[in-house]
Amino acid sequence: MAVESQIRSFGQTPCQLLIEPHPPRSSAMQVTPLMFTEQMQQDVIMVLKFPSNSPVTHIAANTQPGLTSPAIITVTANRLFSVNKWHGLTGHQNTGEQQYQLPVEIDPLIASNVGSHRRQIPDLLDQSIQISSQCFVITADNRFILLCGFWDKSFRVYSTDTGKLTQIVFGHRDVVTCLARSESYIGGDCYVLTGSRDATLLLWYWNGKHSSIGESPGTEFTTPRAILTGHDCEVTCVSVCAELGLVISGCKEGPCLIHSMNGDLLRTLEATENCLRPRLIQSSTEGHCMIYYDKGQFCLFSVNGKLLRHMEVEDSIKAMLLSRDGQYLLTGGDGGVVSVWQVSDLKQLFTYPGCDAGIRSMAMSHDQRCIITGMASGSIVLFYNDFNRWHHEYQTRY
Repeated sequence: MAVESQIRSFGQTPCQLLIEPHPPRSSAMQVTPLMFTEQMQQDVIMVLKFPSNSPVTHIAANTQPGLTSPAIITVTANRLFSVNKWHGLTGHQNTGEQQYQLPVEIDPLIASNVGSHRRQIPDLLDQSIQISSQCFVITADNRFILLCGFWDKSFRVYSTDTGKLTQIVFGHRDVVTCLARSESYIGGDCYVLTGSRDATLLLWYWNGKHSSIGESPGTEFTTPRAILTGHDCEVTCVSVCAELGLVISGCKEGPCLIHSMNGDLLRTLEATENCLRPRLIQSSTEGHCMIYYDKGQFCLFSVNGKLLRHMEVEDSIKAMLLSRDGQYLLTGGDGGVVSVWQVSDLKQLFTYPGCDAGIRSMAMSHDQRCIITGMASGSIVLFYNDFNRWHHEYQTRY
């Protein structure tokens, strides 16, 4: 009787609604099925050439929707920087009469060559410094560039709007060789880490409200939050993860060290015997640390210091990035090829079409849909990226 009244009110429910089985409850496919749809077919979205022809040694892609001016900031080897407006990849769904819009718009001051002096950092670096991506840090609001490598053992802060020097920070006893910053907090505060030829690391605090290093603005002398020791030669690469409270660094003749952000030495990362000179470090909030040594050697460590994986590649790598979840690794180097690797087993998943110049730097847009590479030829190349295509649910599609 109850069943009959239910049928009268709601109709009879067929025994099987769908031919395909449901995805497992609360899986990624069920929660956001659209994230598994192919949005674009082509791999290369656009190429943007800068007039200076100088290698693009650093790229920052601060493209969060909340920013007042989302931009791709590039810096070349001759210290010319450009603030290129980010329009996003929405312009690619080209509908009807709508004007097709490229995702990145070149900095008008660079394009017109009229105000390019406002985009040049005039101060000379120490002659022995080889400019690399690790000499620069861009703040999360795109308003300031931090640069190291000066002969007076300082690192300096410049405004991206005017190109003017806004702060000089001293602390090391020798030339500062590399910089890194942590994730940014609300208000733009973050930690800045400096490594030097004096074999030490200094941890500084960037005050987003006052746009300067140090707690209180206007003070002549700023002091670091922590002094990290343990290396016995020049520091060559650094990474700081505020979420885990860890600092990872490598020096010219080996080993890499893990410090706490208070300055305590926690671990020495023992690599295989042919991994001698660390060049690049990337750490993820998931507790993985990827280190690139010269001669194509990669090592993956846990934050407990355990060597998890080792691989060797043919290319001389100049740039690498970890995805936000720490599952994928992007690499690019002199061969001009961007490769995607699975971090867990260092399996190569994908190789993008090769470029006609070496890759010097790399960044990813905030939504991780776009990889931007800085080339030795003075251009940037934008690749379309979709980490979901290697997600196990995408592969099986139920």
